[in-house]
Amino acid sequence: MLPRPPRIFEAEDVLYGRVSLEGYPFRLIYLVIALSSYYADTKIHPSDLGRVDVLLSAAELLESSGWETVAVDAGGKLICLRRRD
Repeated sequence: MLPRPPRIFEAEDVLYGRVSLEGYPFRLIYLVIALSSYYADTKIHPSDLGRVDVLLSAAELLESSGWETVAVDAGGKLICLRRRD
């Protein structure tokens, strides 16, 4: 049996095409600034602002390809998206 695909994706991987969600089997995913920030505190520090822009840009890219933002959490470091049917 194959392992389950991940549900957590780094924004840079999506934005720069290193991850494709074409044919992804699940409807819900998390998009994060970085996997390390998923487990870190929820405050946005000044050094995070550029990465927040990458996160929002990746979410907008996914929204243009059939995903919708469901929630923003962890102080803006994490976005939950749902694939539209």
